[in-house]
Amino acid sequence: MTSTAIVLHGPTSAGKSSLAKALQDSSEISMLHISLDAFVEMSRRRDMRSECELRAALRLHYLNRQATLKRAAASHFEIVLDLVLRDIPVLKECIAALAPRSTYVIGVKCPLDVLENRERGRSDRGNGMARSQFGDPAYSWPYAMDIDTSTCSPEESAGRIRSFINGQSM
Repeated sequence: MTSTAIVLHGPTSAGKSSLAKALQDSSEISMLHISLDAFVEMSRRRDMRSECELRAALRLHYLNRQATLKRAAASHFEIVLDLVLRDIPVLKECIAALAPRSTYVIGVKCPLDVLENRERGRSDRGNGMARSQFGDPAYSWPYAMDIDTSTCSPEESAGRIRSFINGQSM
């Protein structure tokens, strides 16, 4: 089996992390879950003392993410990348960092009321984040496939993605 990279892209609270864990559980080989949150959480915006310091921290996040993606792509592991990015050039750079392996970009979506309900249940999300991201043009990317997490469990979604990928590699 050739190692693949699966990029889960969608707004906050769409279910990307739960889906990533289900993909890890269903993988025939070891799979790395790389989450944008891991890089963003390296620093907290409120701890930055100036705009200059914030820009420096964001640059460090970017460089670390790109280096991690390139190193992971060179490994034998499968990869699932969990992204909320609305900056299309940065999204393209993340996808390019996974080359030369087969990469599938999956749109992870659900209705706004579901996003907002999930957001309210999470202490790590500020109110209004889902609404501010919902319908953003970045989430109109030409995905390999779309998953609506309001209509199926993470395990069912992972199965659909695996079936799609297996059908593509035949």
